Amino acid sequence: MPTLLDSIDKMSRAEKVQAMDYLWTSLEADAGGYEPPSWHGRELKRRDRLYAENKVPVFDWVEAKARLEARRAAL
Repeated sequence: MPTLLDSIDKMSRAEKVQAMDYLWTSLEADAGGYEPPSWHGRELKRRDRLYAENKVPVFDWVEAKARLEARRAAL
């Protein structure tokens, strides 16, 4: 009997994206008791510090969207 991960590996890219969308929607609907792992808070603080120190590139939404679309097209 195939495992869930085996089934995911056999999905097309479009099916995987659709499954991710479903999972996020399902998680959002039942987010009540979720406690994020402690490393999330540490990582957010680290990134906030880097941003405050101007050590990370910042892109406006138009440029960010174009960069993401170019990356997706390259796949």
